[in-house]
Amino acid sequence: MADIDVSKLIITEVDQITAFNNAGELEFIMDEIQDATISNTQEKTDITGKGGRKIGSLKKNKGVTISATNGVLVGGALAAQTGTEIEQGSFKVRKTEIATVSSNKATITGTPVGTTGNEIGYAYIKNANGSLGKKFTQDASASTGKFSFTGKDLTFETSEVPDGTEIVVFYDESVTSAKISNDSEKYSKTVKMYIDVVCQDNCDNQYHGQFLIQRADCNGEFEFTMGGDPTVHKLDADSLAGGCTGSTNLWDLVVY
Repeated sequence: MADIDVSKLIITEVDQITAFNNAGELEFIMDEIQDATISNTQEKTDITGKGGRKIGSLKKNKGVTISATNGVLVGGALAAQTGTEIEQGSFKVRKTEIATVSSNKATITGTPVGTTGNEIGYAYIKNANGSLGKKFTQDASASTGKFSFTGKDLTFETSEVPDGTEIVVFYDESVTSAKISNDSEKYSKTVKMYIDVVCQDNCDNQYHGQFLIQRADCNGEFEFTMGGDPTVHKLDADSLAGGCTGSTNLWDLVVY
């Protein structure tokens, strides 16, 4: 078997980052990597002799930090950063809906959930400038300043709300969804992480490279920036030595 020359390698691309738990189950895949960095640190203390001249150094405390930015949010990575799991099921969301009054009624499209007789609670008239005006309270029957709710219809007191008036309501609705929670009593996970890269030498030969971090301690400090630019997913982790594998390696790079 011929040796692979790694003396002049250029990393040209990051393919993906995959992470697994101790049972070998997949935690997440990030495959829209914009950039990734593996930072390596080491403490060094100078040893001085006569006249303060440097005669040696004491080296210790190597450290490795992995940072990556992915172009899309990855649910499994969020779960690793928060120390939770992705839950699938029916969960409540808060809906905002605008309905138009016709013949003393306004019909919504959603299905409110909650205490019977108080599924919606309040309804507001939408003013011409977009602000919310007069408030109506849900009751068993319509009366002045109150509305009743049956099925999907809000019914108002006769002639109190003119036809064409827009009504704004807020209510909880149960929807089939995935949920990730940031629980204050759970903390970020330690995973086995692989970083796949494309390498090229100065003769234009291409290789596949893979960084293996046996114990990547995901950082629970992260932020979402939302606004003019698309939201990206930032992931940071520290490499830990030792553990159940007994390895002192902070990372391995395999080129093939």
